[in-house]
Amino acid sequence: MALDLIFLVRTLVFPGFIFLLVLVLFFDWFERKVAARFQNRMGPSYAGPFGILQPIADYIKLFSKEDITPKQTNKLLFVAAPILAFSFFVFALFYIPIDGSNVILNSSFEGDLLLVLLLVTLANFGIFLSGWASLNPYSGIGATRVLTQFLGYDIPLILLAIGPAFLAKSLSIVNITASQSIPFVLLIPWSCALFIIVLQAELEKDPFDIPHAETEIVGGYETEYSGRKLAFIKLSEDFQFLIGAALVTVLFLGGSNGPVLFGMPEIWHIFWFIVKTLGVVFVLEYVGNVAARLRIDQVVHGNWKLLIPLSVLSLALTIGIEPLLRSVIG
Repeated sequence: MALDLIFLVRTLVFPGFIFLLVLVLFFDWFERKVAARFQNRMGPSYAGPFGILQPIADYIKLFSKEDITPKQTNKLLFVAAPILAFSFFVFALFYIPIDGSNVILNSSFEGDLLLVLLLVTLANFGIFLSGWASLNPYSGIGATRVLTQFLGYDIPLILLAIGPAFLAKSLSIVNITASQSIPFVLLIPWSCALFIIVLQAELEKDPFDIPHAETEIVGGYETEYSGRKLAFIKLSEDFQFLIGAALVTVLFLGGSNGPVLFGMPEIWHIFWFIVKTLGVVFVLEYVGNVAARLRIDQVVHGNWKLLIPLSVLSLALTIGIEPLLRSVIG
């Protein structure tokens, strides 16, 4: 009975779904404030202190709006795809060690890093289906761009994620995090820099935001969505952003590892995880706000002609210097 209660609390409350939802909303607010400062705007300001409740207000507005399903859509996919993508992103986050262990205790296993990357790919496929099911030309173009972009950029993302796994001698996210007595960003900084660039494309952030480029295709795959279904698409995008930033944190920044000054170690684990991930969010927003949008051909050519070869070289270099780094890692 006690184990069941612990399972329910960790899964549903902390550090499970409710905590992750609050964290996603907080990161959404932080992301918007940072972007506003770069653009000489105020950003969220009125809903709550410093506008921190603005993301909640936005989702309340979306859930209360009329939910329209156009006649010429594949209704089953049109309704199910956003929920499916959202579910995959939430499940993937359950394998990120926020407080030093996974959301579901003792669920870590050798290879869960690959499972998280697989779940993210499947979630992106759900986003593609949402646009494809709309039967709208703008949605179809956006969905095609999603498929083109994430299938291509998945390859360098996985190659770059293998680097930290190779140094840790493990494909378990918990083991990779625990092995970083020195953060891997200091040992293989080139791999971290490339990972952030590729992640920017996976997250469809500038300069890789062509799947929903409003100046070209109105809103891309989400053009036909409104109300609750649009809220689930927006939540999926926010959860994907948290997963991306969290992956940088656990693979290169030591995850939740950090000095415990006083009190309970678990609290400090969560504190360091949030602080490091906020730093990654700032870097991602910085890149997005100083870079101009690329064309679709530039995105495709940049992946196959530049980022994939650089990712292979990065992995080869990591493998080559691993014996030298082994003495440093211990």
